[in-house]
Amino acid sequence: MSQNARTGRAPVRGFTLILGLLFVLALGAGVVVAQARAQSAPPEKLTEEELLSRITAAPENAPAAAPENAPDFEATVTVEQTLVPEGLIGASQGDRAGNSGPRSARVWYGGPDKIRSEVQGENGDQLFVKNGTEVRAYDGATNTLRTGEKPEPEGQPEKAASPEKINEVLAEISPTSNLQAGAPVEFAGRWAYPLTLEPKDKSLTLVERAEALVDAETFVPLSFELYAEGTAEPVVRYEASDFEVGPVPDERFRLETPPGATVEQMEEHGNGEERGEEGRENREPQSVASVAEAQEAVGFPVRQLAIPPGGRELAEIRVAGSEGVVQTYGEGWGTVVLVQKPDRGPESADQSQEDSRREANGEDDGRDKQLQVPTVDLGGVEAKEISTPIGTGLSWSANGVSYSLVGSVPAAELEEAARGLLR
Repeated sequence: MSQNARTGRAPVRGFTLILGLLFVLALGAGVVVAQARAQSAPPEKLTEEELLSRITAAPENAPAAAPENAPDFEATVTVEQTLVPEGLIGASQGDRAGNSGPRSARVWYGGPDKIRSEVQGENGDQLFVKNGTEVRAYDGATNTLRTGEKPEPEGQPEKAASPEKINEVLAEISPTSNLQAGAPVEFAGRWAYPLTLEPKDKSLTLVERAEALVDAETFVPLSFELYAEGTAEPVVRYEASDFEVGPVPDERFRLETPPGATVEQMEEHGNGEERGEEGRENREPQSVASVAEAQEAVGFPVRQLAIPPGGRELAEIRVAGSEGVVQTYGEGWGTVVLVQKPDRGPESADQSQEDSRREANGEDDGRDKQLQVPTVDLGGVEAKEISTPIGTGLSWSANGVSYSLVGSVPAAELEEAARGLLR
């Protein structure tokens, strides 16, 4: 799954459903852009189309058009899931302290460029601070501080269950959903619109339905629940609570180096020639018309699913500079995503050095041996597999190329598609 996370740094249509949900599971904290002042009279009832239209426009466009809609605040965000056994999420991402939750984070918001998130854990707290272009992320388990200037460092809470990401999911799956909006209800001291989405064609997905409570003023989700086939309780739940609106001191968005911490620079993707503004632009995913055109843009063999699950058609191909190719099959709930990129080996040199340092310092506590990701034989090639009630993820390497295949389909169907690709 780590291949998915690295290649999916930029938005990709159709990528939001299953990968976004797995990010929710893996990272478990987010940013809430919602006002907390009391509301007395209930708001007007909206039709499904009106509510969806406002969800799609918020909150990404709201701050630019009306900054008062996103005041400074602090809040608690909680994500809970019953999909993946404890440890497998972190193991699939290469983390040593994977914990499936529930997870809560305290978040401070001082504007789009000032965000702080703190996640407390038994093995050490995780802190993330974005202050302008500067990003600092601290892992208390290893006493390591990572610094950089990009707003999306891998494996940090900011990439998790933010309302923006959930709104992307709602907007992406709505065309293939039956929508039902209810009368406004009170939730967490605010008025919110209930919204239910059910797949129009349930044969294409393992998801039964999604339910959200959308803030009636800012139109961002205060609650989001996902139900799998045959489940009475949600398999994923996101909730925002404990809003405190008011100015956040600038000091809150500064993160000093903790005593004795190891300081590392966040990884820059691509080679040195690509690290300027032009290089970053070149790495933005671009749509192409064919596999042949994608092949011309990268230096590794690009393949296409010979037998996509359920006969899904190839809907889109996107190239992320010279680093990766993303193919999307189907749409909405039934989206299947194939990511291909150069294989840099099962373990990077930096990771090897980190393991050596931990071993030398006596930091190996045996957790690595416990976090065993299930594997499956694809016909002479071993793949890591995470199978959940709402979808499956496979990752493997072959002939110098790293592959990730993800979709809301049963494991057997995804495995057959992967075997067809290898053949």
